[in-house]
Amino acid sequence: MLLPAVLPYMLTGVRLSIGTAWLVIVAAEMLTGGTGIGFWLWDEWNNLKVEHIVIAIFIIGVVGLLLEYALLSLAKRFSYGN
Repeated sequence: MLLPAVLPYMLTGVRLSIGTAWLVIVAAEMLTGGTGIGFWLWDEWNNLKVEHIVIAIFIIGVVGLLLEYALLSLAKRFSYGN
């Protein structure tokens, strides 16, 4: 079967694209408004609350790192190398 041989490379592609997807989600929340961390960041920017802006940027970064590490550990689990 071809899937076991392709799975590590497929997971690497997902891992590399998840960062861009996360940034696009946050940017879309900024533009559309309503709910989400992107909307909250934009709202705090308009209100000039720098301490809340720093907190939002930190949260966005931590979530991005958690997604990266989760997919990296998943890719290592299915890797056939050393």
